[in-house]
Amino acid sequence: MDIRNCKSCGAMFQYVGDPVCPKCHEALELKLAEVKDYLKEHEFATVAEVSEEVDVAVKQLHRWVREERLMFAPGVDTGMVCSKCGVPIPSGSMCSKCKEQLKNAFSQANRKEGHYVEQRSTSQSSKERMHLSRYK
Repeated sequence: MDIRNCKSCGAMFQYVGDPVCPKCHEALELKLAEVKDYLKEHEFATVAEVSEEVDVAVKQLHRWVREERLMFAPGVDTGMVCSKCGVPIPSGSMCSKCKEQLKNAFSQANRKEGHYVEQRSTSQSSKERMHLSRYK
């Protein structure tokens, strides 16, 4: 059993992967819903505006954007950049170009190592949309 202190309130809790206690986690989920509601009403709000109006830390907003749980309108500067190339991104930790490069690198590495190759059917039939693995 792993017991830790909550990063938010300092209370001790049984750690299960989230650095905050269940009470603080629930409060963060409610705050995320509040942020999403605010962004529905104020579509082009900046990170600073949302932080001030909803009373949530910019760091927390960036965490939700990085986790792809929150997305700002296209063109709004979130202050987030791709961790690989540094280009501004709307969500996640990498731009789409770098994600694709990483995916291709993993696929090539798996092929070289003799691991499975994922094949996807292009058919629209529900029976044929199953993902198949083939071992080399």
